[in-house]
Amino acid sequence: MINALISKIFNTGDKTRAGKLEGIRDLPAEKAQKTLGRVLFDICVENAVSFVTDEFRKEGSHFRKPDKHKLFHEILAVNFWLVDKKFCKKEKYLIDEMHNLYSLAYGGPAGLPAAADTLRNKYKIYHESWNDITGHQDGFGLKATEFIFGEGAEVPAEQTSFWIISHAYESMKTFSDIKKRCRDQGMKL
Repeated sequence: MINALISKIFNTGDKTRAGKLEGIRDLPAEKAQKTLGRVLFDICVENAVSFVTDEFRKEGSHFRKPDKHKLFHEILAVNFWLVDKKFCKKEKYLIDEMHNLYSLAYGGPAGLPAAADTLRNKYKIYHESWNDITGHQDGFGLKATEFIFGEGAEVPAEQTSFWIISHAYESMKTFSDIKKRCRDQGMKL
């Protein structure tokens, strides 16, 4: 959260992203899609790292209980799902590219079906528990808490759910802004 505030104050993250997005516009369609997938992947990783770092700095954070790497990968999955939700209504090329990058960066052969299938199963659960109509995302937060800590774990789920939902809203805003920039540049998504 603090990293996001510092980034907004100095606007360096936004300038770098804007530069990357600007360069995509002039690329051939297939290369543009792969490059956008890479930019979104990098942002997802940054978001997950920021969440984990911030939570491990907080005194008394309940997110210090699970393994740091497990927490990172679960928050990364939340960010991937948000990209899928925001960008991939019909076409899945972006999320497929991100899954390939994930496999390359974090182990396993590119296109590893088990990892992609596991992520897609989580997206389905997140999608079913996210309520755009009422705006109440408690079900989503509780499911994410369950994935992070394990089913039936002794953890104040309301508190952890709140922080996960807050992170999801912050990330969703970032992805909405990127999608708008892409459309403003004439990219077809």
